[in-house]
Amino acid sequence: MEADPILVFGSVLRALRERAGLSQKDLATRVYCSPSLVSAIETGTKPAKLDLVQRMDTELNTGGALSSVWPITAGGIYPSWFARVAELEGQAFKIHEWELRIIPGLLQTPDYARALMRAVRPRDDDETIERDVTARISRQEIFAADAPPMAWFVLDESILHRPFGGPHIMRDQLAKLEKMSHDTNVVIQIMPLSATSHPGMEGPLRILEFKDSPPVWYTEGWYSGRSTETRDEVSSAMTCFDLIRASALAPDESMRFIATIRSEHYGSADMD
Repeated sequence: MEADPILVFGSVLRALRERAGLSQKDLATRVYCSPSLVSAIETGTKPAKLDLVQRMDTELNTGGALSSVWPITAGGIYPSWFARVAELEGQAFKIHEWELRIIPGLLQTPDYARALMRAVRPRDDDETIERDVTARISRQEIFAADAPPMAWFVLDESILHRPFGGPHIMRDQLAKLEKMSHDTNVVIQIMPLSATSHPGMEGPLRILEFKDSPPVWYTEGWYSGRSTETRDEVSSAMTCFDLIRASALAPDESMRFIATIRSEHYGSADMD
């Protein structure tokens, strides 16, 4: 059986910590986190973040061993076809995304992500689901960076009527969309069901742009994904995205539309 990279990383951390003669509590105190987080990383139930790993390297005097091993965990957190895209998200300065199935991961609440994963992965245990929810939500930390990316999302109206987890969870999810729309670096548009003169029905679409390297186009389906930097394909994808957002409601109108759906179908929510 192939070893889970996250478990491998946790085992390496435990060995280095024990070699240093430290308890989980000792290490947690030194790297400014909770003992429960150290335990979760060592048992493979939570992924470690790079800044924490770097502090652990320093405190355990590993010579950078943990930081060297850390990249293997990306393959364990995400499906193989998505791991590279998740990494590139953190490097992009522009993100363009069209979605006609679900709220995109970068906009999901933990409860929505959990309900969605439970629906599409009924055989997975709770521990696996929770680990993947944590990994998905952690991707949203790019918006808290000093220089967050400009992100442009176009969502099909049907997504707003698909209440994963029930009305309460969907209410809070739509409230999050409204709240994020107030960020100057996030644009959210809704594609009304009546709009048909656009290429969006071909499937989801994501384009990542970078300051010092070619843009990347990505799309996905059942247990698969495809990305490319080929100039002609990326250019064609960008043209499709331009046509899609041109057919959608304007951002202000989209937010009013989301607020109406939330209020009429799911009830009011605290926007603070």
